[in-house]
Amino acid sequence: MEPVVTEPAVANRSAGSPEGDAHRLRTGIAWTVGLVVLLLAVGLAVPGLREVLERVAHASSGWLVLAVVLELASCLGYVATVRLVLRRGPAPMVRRLAWAEMAFGAVVPAGGAGGLAVGAWAMRARGVSWSRVANRSAVIFLLTSAVNVTVLALAGLGVAVGVGAGQPRVVYGLVPAGVALAAIAFFALLPRVADRTRFGTRQGRIGDILRSTATWVRDTEKTALQGDWRVLGSVGYLIFDIAVLWACMRAIGVTPPLLALVVGYQVGYLANLVPIPGGVGALEGGLVGALVLYGLPAAPIAAAVIIYHAIALWVPVLGGTIGFVRLRAAVNAGAHEDAVHEPDEAISQA
Repeated sequence: MEPVVTEPAVANRSAGSPEGDAHRLRTGIAWTVGLVVLLLAVGLAVPGLREVLERVAHASSGWLVLAVVLELASCLGYVATVRLVLRRGPAPMVRRLAWAEMAFGAVVPAGGAGGLAVGAWAMRARGVSWSRVANRSAVIFLLTSAVNVTVLALAGLGVAVGVGAGQPRVVYGLVPAGVALAAIAFFALLPRVADRTRFGTRQGRIGDILRSTATWVRDTEKTALQGDWRVLGSVGYLIFDIAVLWACMRAIGVTPPLLALVVGYQVGYLANLVPIPGGVGALEGGLVGALVLYGLPAAPIAAAVIIYHAIALWVPVLGGTIGFVRLRAAVNAGAHEDAVHEPDEAISQA
């Protein structure tokens, strides 16, 4: 799974179409497969990397089955989150849209940045305005990101004092915790500051961005506090994905300190900001580097990360590709049905 870490993109009238999104998804999958084959060939040719691949081949199958189940649970957590935010939409369409977003986020460079723009054409077909599409995209981003930074802050503080980290790592714990707490404070205070100061036109584009962000934060707070159980999906989306990495480490024979794993995972995922299809190579390097920094052994961790990325990549890609195909078919069928039932007079005037 690729947790949502990129900023939401505001949809525009020229950015989304079923054909364009289908082309991007096919291209992303093709490039990802090509990169996987290339890196596998390199791994088999280099003696040191060949040893890592041998560890992968001897991983415990029971733990790997658990890892796949946990990845499915993470995906369902994201589906629940999207259903929470798009509660007015038809449930089957929203579920397919959520799966499609995960596929794009997994294989399309910066795919997560599109948010609902991946299926903006689907929302527009249901009569949803562009401003609403952008708003809902931002709320999903902020809700999942709020869970990310809260977990990072708590885990970082734990690492700093040595809880779940083997030994205290003050700097490595306080720095990510401090960044996370600063982000929480900024977004929590922004709507309150906006209410009191009213960003004026003199701020120009910056003022517009701050006003829009303040509105999105308010809507995210309302969504999170409305008492719907699906809000737990945003927690499960992250926690179950971290658990996938933990299960992969157990499959290799490593029992990692829990909070060190959590912080290393979140820090390592920053490498996924590099626009490479599927994050192939970049994510492995980022996760291994961060986890070694937090005290985990390099060779077995490298094997575990390879297995983790394979599961976290292809489970949402397979499910999301099916979801995208079904979403596109449903939208086309709905448009055809509307055309069939539309009066001849209206057709002639169109």
